[in-house]
Amino acid sequence: MRDALIPALQVLAPQRVGSPSDLHIGVVFTDFENTRVALKAAASLSAGLEAEIDLVVPQIVPFPLPLARPAVPPGFTLQRLRGLVVAAGVQPSIYIYFCRDRLQTLLQVLEPHSVIVVGSRKRWFPTQHERLARALCKNGHDVILARWP
Repeated sequence: MRDALIPALQVLAPQRVGSPSDLHIGVVFTDFENTRVALKAAASLSAGLEAEIDLVVPQIVPFPLPLARPAVPPGFTLQRLRGLVVAAGVQPSIYIYFCRDRLQTLLQVLEPHSVIVVGSRKRWFPTQHERLARALCKNGHDVILARWP
């Protein structure tokens, strides 16, 4: 993740054995089910590549609240995210960004030309998650859409 002006909370970074990998696969948190599917897809992609997985969580804070005081306490969010990564069977680094706009935050914090995985349910019309993936592609990222029934 790029050093950004946006306040970040790195809440979980697993201990890695050996040298750190230069290859990172980013998973963008959208919701719990879609992110679980995306984490599993990222784990499949990283197998054999020795790539590290980064879970990027843009947590939207509504305007009446200051960015440092989100409506959902960070401890509760962390507890839910830990359960999510255990259910997916992966050990990613987790980065939480408190923000007002999800896309703008992602564009600021993701390295240029990042490999990103976004989960989305199969629908006949473009979902919110597919539109996010398309916007990230338009801004130069390599996005893999992990679709599920």
